[in-house]
Amino acid sequence: MPKSPSRRQFPRRQFLGGVGVAAGAIALNATQNPALSAPDSLPVLKPPSLQPGDTIALIAPAAYSEPKEIITARQNMERYGFRVVLGKNLAAQYGYLAGTDDQRASDVNEMFARSDIKGIATFMGGFGCNRILPLLDYELIKNNPKVIIGHSDITALLLGIHNKTGLITFHGSSGLTGIGDYAISHFQRAIMATKPIGEVAKPLESLAKRGHPLTTFVPGVATGQLVGGNLSLVTSLIGTEFDTDTTGKILFLEDIGEIPWRVDRMLTQLAITGKLQAAAGFAIGPFISCFPETCTPNPNPSPASPCDCIKADSYRSFTVEQVLRQHLEPLGKPTVYNFSFGHVEENAVIPLGAVATLDATNQKLIINESAVV
Repeated sequence: MPKSPSRRQFPRRQFLGGVGVAAGAIALNATQNPALSAPDSLPVLKPPSLQPGDTIALIAPAAYSEPKEIITARQNMERYGFRVVLGKNLAAQYGYLAGTDDQRASDVNEMFARSDIKGIATFMGGFGCNRILPLLDYELIKNNPKVIIGHSDITALLLGIHNKTGLITFHGSSGLTGIGDYAISHFQRAIMATKPIGEVAKPLESLAKRGHPLTTFVPGVATGQLVGGNLSLVTSLIGTEFDTDTTGKILFLEDIGEIPWRVDRMLTQLAITGKLQAAAGFAIGPFISCFPETCTPNPNPSPASPCDCIKADSYRSFTVEQVLRQHLEPLGKPTVYNFSFGHVEENAVIPLGAVATLDATNQKLIINESAVV
């Protein structure tokens, strides 16, 4: 399910263990359902690069947060040298949302329409982006291409815009989420430079020490456009006009706070709609705090501690890694687990729609072109 605003923290849990095969038949035998297919992909549209001194908008298209957090988000974006304009409804509140659907959609439309705004940063994820997709002016967006960046629930917004306009959108840290040196470096390479981006999402050693070592499920090399984001949001768009065509593409996925059987259910949905089979390869990020219901989390995680649990009923739950292997290994396509993007401080920027090469044998994800002009 979409992420709660309380999941802005970055808990880390390791899930290592034996490999099951129960999902193999699903992964191998499912066929594409034409009724659930995405429309044909549009020509790729690259936005102009951002430069220090540019004015960017900070908007909240999903969940509500406290005013003091808006100050932090603004300061984070100013670290790049940008001038920051706050969305009209940034501080609005409607239940757990940052304003009504009309308010949040109007901020998106306004910032794409304004000639003084050169890029758009999203405040945070949470809930609600799916609700505004039918309210966006996609012709306006297509005619005024700009950088837009975010992750978690913002995945729905990024995919919706990309799939309706062809615009490259950016899955990565912005606004309230952590922007340490790693994330800043990726942001600058992907959004503030016009040369080919090159290798991305290589985990720091510290990420492996926290229980997320880079792991090859299936060796090999695949090249294709990057599509994906948060698993919960990718699956939430299946069967809609905002659905994603995965044919011949590198599908990247990550999530947080999902019990393994929920991850299993979502991957099964991707399998029985043919989306896993259609992809050329899989770049998988960390699945954070996705421990079994029967697991007591280890307060001092260690790579040597299976599942990062003090105690777990292994007969009643798979680990997330086992679930991922069950669905992806039988497909025989290049697959690497624990690339550094998503709900981690070391959050690489991944441009949706850019062509990349996944070298699973050597555990590299290389973006072959620039994502901006």
